[in-house]
Amino acid sequence: ARAPLAMSARGGVLVPPRAAHTAARRARPIVAPAVGTRIARAVPARAAEAPAGSTDDAVEDVRECEPSDRGRALVPAPRASRRAMLAAPPALSLGLGLGAMAFSAPASARSASAALSSASASPATLPPPPPFASVGVETLRDPALYNGLATADRAKRGLDGLLPVATTTPELEVARASAAVDACESPMTKYRQLVSLLNTDERTFYALLESRTADLLPILYTPTVGDACLQYGTLTQRPPGITVSLRDLGNVPNLLARWPKSDVRVAVITDGERILGLGDLGANGMGISAGKSMVYAACGLRPEWLLPIQLDTGTNNETLLNDPLYVGDRARRERGEAYDALLEELVSSLQARYGRNVLIHFEDFAPRNAFRVLQKFRSASPSTLVINDDIQGTAAVTVAGAVSACRAVGKKLTEQRVLFFGAGQANIGAANLLTLAMTEADKTLSLEDARKKVWLVDSKGLVYDGRPADKGSLSPDKAPFAANLTELQSAFSRFNKKNGLDPTSLTDVVAATRCSLLVGAAAIPGAFDESVVRQMSKQNDRPIIFALSNPTSKAECTAKQAYEWSNGSAVFASGTKFPDQTVRDGKTGATRQRRPGFANNAFIFPGVALGSLASGASKVTDKMFLAAALALASLVTEEDLEKGAVYPPTSTIREAAFFVGAGVAAAAAEEFVARPGACAGGAIPKAGGKAVPSLDAAPGENDKSAACVNWEACVRDYAKTCL
Repeated sequence: ARAPLAMSARGGVLVPPRAAHTAARRARPIVAPAVGTRIARAVPARAAEAPAGSTDDAVEDVRECEPSDRGRALVPAPRASRRAMLAAPPALSLGLGLGAMAFSAPASARSASAALSSASASPATLPPPPPFASVGVETLRDPALYNGLATADRAKRGLDGLLPVATTTPELEVARASAAVDACESPMTKYRQLVSLLNTDERTFYALLESRTADLLPILYTPTVGDACLQYGTLTQRPPGITVSLRDLGNVPNLLARWPKSDVRVAVITDGERILGLGDLGANGMGISAGKSMVYAACGLRPEWLLPIQLDTGTNNETLLNDPLYVGDRARRERGEAYDALLEELVSSLQARYGRNVLIHFEDFAPRNAFRVLQKFRSASPSTLVINDDIQGTAAVTVAGAVSACRAVGKKLTEQRVLFFGAGQANIGAANLLTLAMTEADKTLSLEDARKKVWLVDSKGLVYDGRPADKGSLSPDKAPFAANLTELQSAFSRFNKKNGLDPTSLTDVVAATRCSLLVGAAAIPGAFDESVVRQMSKQNDRPIIFALSNPTSKAECTAKQAYEWSNGSAVFASGTKFPDQTVRDGKTGATRQRRPGFANNAFIFPGVALGSLASGASKVTDKMFLAAALALASLVTEEDLEKGAVYPPTSTIREAAFFVGAGVAAAAAEEFVARPGACAGGAIPKAGGKAVPSLDAAPGENDKSAACVNWEACVRDYAKTCL
């Protein structure tokens, strides 16, 4: 017959009565070891009497284990093993991690054991456990509430026991997160670490981003975001926004109703067809919408105002269609009426939920749709507050760089002869804004004459009237800049007597146009080779070379190449950040440090959003983007120009957003698209109905129709206090 179980005096461990008595009698006093000490020291010299092959064997098994495995050896597994462990000496049962504590049982323990064994005892009745409380786990899973060891109201949020006992400050959590990022070895592992932080602790993420904006922008935005999109199928992260597919046509309002934020002011939408210079990445393009939203937040817009959206209308990327890890719809791209219907429903649903003043930001659409979609919503009645960063943002940052470069070389903008390599949406947008800037700088210069100072090169070579490759149907976006080939051939022959002009040779076109500013945005790496750069240097004392394609692998040339091939004379900027360069002057032989300009759209689109929203603009006009460009150029100091930089340091990007926003808001007022009194004082519900002084009103006035006297203050106030 099996001996009944009895409660020993060893902290509630159930053991057979005889085994408990024998163990107590034979155990000698020993001191429990500190945690991590070999367990054999906690075992009495002689184990209790027990059935052969049970207790003694179990004790011996534990003794023979390596220290790291003894914990597993003590975990009960089969029934026979559990019986053996129950009969083990109490010193073995309790000898782990108890500090300095005597183990011999006093006489009272033996008496208690005997008393218990004299009756048919049953296990002690324990109080029922409390019900599961989900509030703590819910707090851990809510990135808006959880703030690491700095999370407030631990007891109220049910975090006692779920967090270590130490408490810290939010600043220390930022330092912890910063150290974790620094421990990562590659940009992509840093990206994963940052996204993981965003998914768990928003407060720390955005505080870290604000404190290290210059360091982290290249990780969260270009160039690393391109790699993130390529690897999106392996990023096991919480979805960062809303995905709308063709399957959702007619149901988009219900999808938007699932987004938890009720005060969205900027929706970043991509269809993933032309991600950076990487082509069609389909639903993996969500990485770019999320990246742009992070940049907005880094530059002063509240995270809850931002909504990344992926418009999934299929992909023609064969690699993705055959990839089992692809996250999108495995279908060919839809380019017909269903595409337009879905996009229209999405925009109208956004306006229905968040108001007509929600800013629609289109990102990385293919050229076939980018211009058409932008124009469609800009010309709608009533108009939509819409921008396309690839067309308008890139244009503004290019013009800003050109204006700064003119200061560096000591010439006027209207004196520049500009060649755009690549005739996609980025360069077409830049060409249009640049000619507008020329006409604004010189009121006597007509738009037609300004366009004669600009040329385009596309995949077929120089764009010119009557080009056979166009078969009489030149794109309407390129047509205004079509060159007169006869005039260029005549000009080329004056400099090259041996050969005629080859319109497909970039070096020949550079020579024929006598261009002083060369802008690349064709995503063809190495297109600005040594012959091109040397030709630019031959015809200009200070050639201006912008290699804007990104990521870095798509750049037309590197900063080092541009400086070396121009004998240190080039004014260089790029779409991805290159490190400072030591440059040797070809004339004097002296060396000096150069800081390549970083033509980052992040200098533009956050300010455009802030200025448009703060001014209550009904639309975003071309002159508002020109104002953004001129405001950015004005932030470039003489010290920056001396170092060769035509953009301010990225460390100033947050402050730049407010200054650019002020220029945009002022332009909105001049264009009569701003809402009168947009920044006027009034009751703020979250401030208990307290009125604040109007930033629009003149001193001593509070007239909502008054013109703003300080748009920068207005924009800053909007970012801080407006609801």
